Amino acid sequence: MGRRKRETDDSHGRVKPLVELEGSEDPDQIQMGDLEIVCGGDSDPLMQETEHLDPMRIVGDELDEGQVRSAYLVACHWDWSRNSMPYSVYKMDVATSFPSRVKRKRLHRVTRLATVAGGMTFTSLRSVHRAWIIGVGGDPGDTVIFDTKTKKVIHGPTLNSTKWCPVLTTVGDKIYALCKTPCWFTDPDFPPWFEVLDLSRAKVVTVDDRSHLEGCSWIELPHPPCFPWKITPFGYTMLPVVLITSYVVVDTYILVSFNQLWGTYAFDTNSVEWHKVDTKELPFVGRATPHGSLFLGLSEGNGSINAYCISVTTTDNDRAPNLSITMLPLKYMDNKVDAGPCFFSLEDGCFCSFSFSL
Repeated sequence: MGRRKRETDDSHGRVKPLVELEGSEDPDQIQMGDLEIVCGGDSDPLMQETEHLDPMRIVGDELDEGQVRSAYLVACHWDWSRNSMPYSVYKMDVATSFPSRVKRKRLHRVTRLATVAGGMTFTSLRSVHRAWIIGVGGDPGDTVIFDTKTKKVIHGPTLNSTKWCPVLTTVGDKIYALCKTPCWFTDPDFPPWFEVLDLSRAKVVTVDDRSHLEGCSWIELPHPPCFPWKITPFGYTMLPVVLITSYVVVDTYILVSFNQLWGTYAFDTNSVEWHKVDTKELPFVGRATPHGSLFLGLSEGNGSINAYCISVTTTDNDRAPNLSITMLPLKYMDNKVDAGPCFFSLEDGCFCSFSFSL
């Protein structure tokens, strides 16, 4: 397990819950400290994604009976370079109905993932067909899936190019992987920089106790037009440093901003086109997490959380989408809500802040 401390939060309610994670003698269990969840706002569905954070990620599962939500954490072991299964998936049930104080709980290890170590980003895909935790990236560009219903580990197709900690998003049954830091001369992060995996017709096939996907493959997509493409030989002596600093999925659009003064670009997953939608960058850092009709994002790295009302609209006269963002400060007892770069959203307007210590 990593040694980094992390917290997780969401909007709507006025919340500052904490969880402490302590070491356990049983490697399949991790002791959880006191957990407090305060509800507020309208009922809304669970988050569909996890924020990439090394070494730990959190994702939610389907709503169980008795208003208990299953939370999953994917952790990379400290000795990952010598481990053929460096990632472990842990599970914990989290109540979503106004608990006063929840006793200590344990994260139970569900499985270990046989995949490459390092450089992977994890997200979740929930639809009428599946509830999957999906990891993509690393070398040589693996795709590994954990089915939270069947508890199977499924191996997916390999990316067309190696991507180190890619920006990973889901829209419907499609997974989008975009290079976080594009490279112009070698892998990782060599073109194609942007790819999609359509799982709508994918089938899980099991042979000799090993499951894999058939009927799907990663397909190249057009990269953001602001990425420098035609570079002169002299330009290779001073290559630009490009980093995706913030992103969010709004309806069928993937919005991204960069460390360059390029403004904000939107990828229309229906028309498969990029559009520049703002001359300014997105007003948050990292990924903004959906929570009902709002989005939650960090005002700065490891800073306070703000809520954002984000909409992307089009008109009959203009095919290019129009971006609108309104910031709503998030307060808990008149104080700003601080958290790490991962937000964990639950049902009924709840959100949590986790802290881990070993």
